[in-house]
Amino acid sequence: MLRLARPTQTRQRESTIALINIVFLMLIFFLVAGTLTPPLDNDVSLISTIEADQSQPPDALFVTSEGEMRLRGTATDAQSFMLERVDTLGETAARELEIKVAADRELPAAKLVDIVGALKAAGASRISIITERVPQ
Repeated sequence: MLRLARPTQTRQRESTIALINIVFLMLIFFLVAGTLTPPLDNDVSLISTIEADQSQPPDALFVTSEGEMRLRGTATDAQSFMLERVDTLGETAARELEIKVAADRELPAAKLVDIVGALKAAGASRISIITERVPQ
């Protein structure tokens, strides 16, 4: 009996194009779906707390250790800050919006109370102080 060698089946190489496409689509998805927050002001070191709810400070009003208020890196004051909010959001929404204040830990507490008072006098109704959680 004559034995013939079976032809070996060549395996088709799997294309990596499909994998590249999936990775690329995932990259685009996460870029679009991810939330981008503005960076923290470099001149402000946040107040430390041990227990606090985590929150990102988007569009926070930063206060330096000298008491200078900054919004997105530009110096401002309480009145100008509230006027900008009213122009952007409208009168009612601006007054109901929670204002997040990220104060430097070296800022004296009396100065922070004065700044919060100035924001209240300018029309702010809800003000939160952003702090940094310190591990125990």
